[in-house]
Amino acid sequence: MKRLTALGLLLSLVGLTGCSSSDEAAVVALPIEYPAGKDLPDLGKAPGPLAAIWWTSPAGDEAVEAVGLVAETGKFGTLPIDVVRGWDGDGPGFVLSPDGRMIAYSSPDKVVIHDLASGRKEFPTIKTSDALVPYGWIDGNHLYGIASLPNPSGNPDEGGWWDSYGWAWEPGEGAKLVNLGEFPGHPHLGYGRPYAGTGLTIAGSGDGSCADALVLREVSTDGPDGEPFLVPVLCDVLGVVGSEILLGHWNSEQSAGESSDPRYADGTLVALDLRGADLPFVDPALRGPDADQAFNDPALRRVVVTAGAPHLVSFATDLIGEALEADRGAS
Repeated sequence: MKRLTALGLLLSLVGLTGCSSSDEAAVVALPIEYPAGKDLPDLGKAPGPLAAIWWTSPAGDEAVEAVGLVAETGKFGTLPIDVVRGWDGDGPGFVLSPDGRMIAYSSPDKVVIHDLASGRKEFPTIKTSDALVPYGWIDGNHLYGIASLPNPSGNPDEGGWWDSYGWAWEPGEGAKLVNLGEFPGHPHLGYGRPYAGTGLTIAGSGDGSCADALVLREVSTDGPDGEPFLVPVLCDVLGVVGSEILLGHWNSEQSAGESSDPRYADGTLVALDLRGADLPFVDPALRGPDADQAFNDPALRRVVVTAGAPHLVSFATDLIGEALEADRGAS
């Protein structure tokens, strides 16, 4: 069992609620063009399902501002929510549910689960936990996160934040403590972000530099450590459609900065399809002959958000998946 570092405590957020409304919403048009520099209306507490939420600090103002894209109308606007930054100062502070109906986020003093269709809010708590952090959504009904547990004995190997200390929530059931290292259906739910299905774990990108290739792992219940492979053409992974399409900032030159580094908030965000690619596994024995050029095929990627948008974003992955299907059919 490993104690979580600040990187492991990035605030991820997501949505909640029992029914999906993806069938009711219009398909999002791709690519999305973020309205940088424009005055945006307040969307209110119940704008309906959102396709994406960006996190930004307005010019000359340190306050956090959340900007949403309404899935049905394509309208951009601000959200009246009070979100705190990630624990290491780099996380978005919120996560959309796959159907875009729910958002979970950490406000300055509590966790908030917000139904974007009804405006209803819930504030999950667990008496035996010192603090809760939303981490991700498995689907529109199941939220999970990291929990800090008390340590009355003062033992350095007990209490605090560990990668197996977790909590889970579902509608009508409230929040409960769970072991993220033994969560049903996923071998290591507490490792990595965002949620990438039961067969894939995203371990992060090291120190955050785009020059460092992303490391992902194919995992299973029988092999929880997984087989690592590299994705050097992306700076980050900000969402996963199913377990096969990665949403992240394009970085084909593996640049350590400038426009392709999402920390500079002006990189193009793409959907990279792993299906059909000869994955560049770290183990040479598993690498195919085309592994080094695996992700250079233009047919494997689609532009999801054009350059110029804030780099911290959470997607309704089901809605983006529908948009990608529609875009593929139209091309």
